[in-house]
Amino acid sequence: MKFLETLKALPPSRQLILAAAVAGIIAAMTFLVQGATRDPMTLLYSGLEPAHAGDIIKQLEQSGTPYEIKGEAIFVPQGKRDAIRFNLAQQGLPRPSVQGYELLDQVNGFSVTSEMYNAAYWRAKEGELTRTILAIPGVTSARVHIGANLRSGFARSQPHQTASVTLTTARDMTSGQAEAIQYMVALAVAGLNAEDVAVIDPVKGILAGPKANRTEEPAVAAATQASLLEQKILSLLEPRVGMGNARVSATVDVSRQRQRTSAVTFDPNSRVIRNRTTNDTSGSSGGAGGGMTVASNLPQGNTGGGGTSTNKNSTETVSYEINETRTEVETLPGEIQKISIAVLLNEQALGIDPAAADAATRQQQMAADFEKLVASAAGLDMARGDTISVELMPFQAVPAEDLVQAPGLFEQLMERYFWSGLQALLLGLVVIVLGVGVVRPMLVQKPKEALSPEGLGAGAGAAGAAGAVAAADVEADPFAYLKDYASERQEETAALLQQWLTEDQQPGQADPIAAAFDTRKVAVNE
Repeated sequence: MKFLETLKALPPSRQLILAAAVAGIIAAMTFLVQGATRDPMTLLYSGLEPAHAGDIIKQLEQSGTPYEIKGEAIFVPQGKRDAIRFNLAQQGLPRPSVQGYELLDQVNGFSVTSEMYNAAYWRAKEGELTRTILAIPGVTSARVHIGANLRSGFARSQPHQTASVTLTTARDMTSGQAEAIQYMVALAVAGLNAEDVAVIDPVKGILAGPKANRTEEPAVAAATQASLLEQKILSLLEPRVGMGNARVSATVDVSRQRQRTSAVTFDPNSRVIRNRTTNDTSGSSGGAGGGMTVASNLPQGNTGGGGTSTNKNSTETVSYEINETRTEVETLPGEIQKISIAVLLNEQALGIDPAAADAATRQQQMAADFEKLVASAAGLDMARGDTISVELMPFQAVPAEDLVQAPGLFEQLMERYFWSGLQALLLGLVVIVLGVGVVRPMLVQKPKEALSPEGLGAGAGAAGAAGAVAAADVEADPFAYLKDYASERQEETAALLQQWLTEDQQPGQADPIAAAFDTRKVAVNE
């Protein structure tokens, strides 16, 4: 009741100001409470196609779920994210951007020709292969095209089967990964060879397949081998010289050409008889005498003189089996031709005093020992032309970077509840400022001044005026009067206290403020 009476006693202007202040307090409290109790937004989906993202936004609007769109990402309240995902999945959202064998579920067998079914089948096959390729880490988009083998029943030969894969990657794809995609596609399609599958990147060109550029593979292999050598040598040296006191640089030169060499070697000392053939021939022939006469027909007649000859011929053929060696050597690109290693060690970490007399000798001995150790670890072949260089030099002092420590419990609490606490603090400050600075002064009525600033003069006139005022307000509390007077006239009160504390004050001098207080006191007592 007292509050209502006080409120009614205020002038209309102050009532309007009071109403505006109360409305401001309520609005500030509402805003801060909503901000403190609002569930933070978290990512729901990102990178969706515009049509699929529109379906999700439409469903969120129908369900009354608050959401935010930032670029290609959709954000929802963190506490409702999992439930929203389950509800969208129940309705088939987001719809898959690539369709596979589910395309065959939409095919009606009574109204589809064989050509239409084959087209749907190959589309489903391409979709399934695309899904598999998209599951590879680093692949952002992919398309698969298969040259369908539509062989006619009257054809004698089967057409050549081909396929192509077009993909976009977030990082460089190695040749091994490209070949893996080749074999995956080839094994999924009957009659397709891996060599007939082309893997294409729109930026880098042909990664694998016919006419693929493989000239960079030896350089990549050389860089990989050099990096492995450097890590191996560092792991060997750092236990002796300390962490950061060794620098290793390795260079590996490899061949970039493909060579094939064929050789046939015969060993005559290792012959073996494989076949032996002997051919013996013989024959005889007789010489004729004189002419034929009547005496030749008579018994014991002289048949005339003559001679007989015999011929013999022997031929032997021997076939030998000779040891024959056929060698075919194919040199592939990437064969190591030369290795060069340079090692720089911190001289200060080895405990060598540069001012010592034997400093140079110790440096040479240590360099030779390290050189022998590194050459053995790297497997250098000096006959091949490999080189190694070990130098000992002082390193420049580099200030170590401060290690980032894991946040403690206090930092985690501050990170988690900082904004909530700041909003609560701002809410409290707004309430205090509006309540104390606006509402309270308007509701508290100031007491009327019992003594005007001009009521107290100097000398006796001031004392008389103070007595008259005191006589008019006899029932007032003297202590309240002293408090009000001291607060309104601080300088005069301080002067009075200083005068009281001064020991050499003149005894007959009258103080106007003291006289006013004495008069007030006498009036009250009476």
